[in-house]
Amino acid sequence: MSSRFNPYVPRQTWLHELDPRTKMAFVGTSFALLLPTDRLVLVMGYLVGVHVLLWQARIPGRRIGWLWRQMAPVSLLVLLLWPLSNPTGTPVLVDWWRIRITLPGIQQGLLAALRVNGLAFAVFTLLLTTDQSALVQGLVRLGLPFEWGLTLAIGMRYLPLLRGMYGGIVDAQRARGWTPEQEGLLRRLRAYGPTLVALVIGALRLTDTLTFALAARGFRPGQARTTRRPLRLRTIDWICLAGLGLLTARLLVFEVGWR
Repeated sequence: MSSRFNPYVPRQTWLHELDPRTKMAFVGTSFALLLPTDRLVLVMGYLVGVHVLLWQARIPGRRIGWLWRQMAPVSLLVLLLWPLSNPTGTPVLVDWWRIRITLPGIQQGLLAALRVNGLAFAVFTLLLTTDQSALVQGLVRLGLPFEWGLTLAIGMRYLPLLRGMYGGIVDAQRARGWTPEQEGLLRRLRAYGPTLVALVIGALRLTDTLTFALAARGFRPGQARTTRRPLRLRTIDWICLAGLGLLTARLLVFEVGWR
């Protein structure tokens, strides 16, 4: 399964064995910590701490590097646009025509870019260490309807299949001399038409197969469901939740209430 749509890395670590609801609480605490703060050191320290967690979870460095490469365009866009849209403070570094760039604007842009990366890596920590079925089961236990959870699970599992199907179609077309990159924009769009038609036909066939598979397993919407391995909060989960609760309380009291 492609890592682009299924970033989960199976390992036998304490972070992998945590209940998905505990890791969802970590994501929520991360959002509550990063969104209101304007302390650059705090955000940088958070990113370092998240990478320490990923190192303890034995996540390969190439996977973390791939995630940083995916976040690089967004980070660069925030870093460039923020000083232009918020030219406040002094000293002024650039003042030409309608362009005004100040040192505080650059600092705030750097803070915003790091904050975006911190929020993203909070979610990545959940996805990298949680199996898709466990993730969906955790969402269902938190109150998400089972049908919605099943839809989410099917989407997460079948996106890589569709991507692989598209790659196979493109490779078959190229083996027959198909070179759309040598054409103009309009001809290139027209050249992709038969490829998209083949992909839609393959997706419809995949949908029929999935329908028969669900019917063979007796799936009925609205019917109560059971699981072979139900989720249970263990001692380490309660310890982590208590620590996250204390951290959130400290944030609310000192960062928001007393500012």
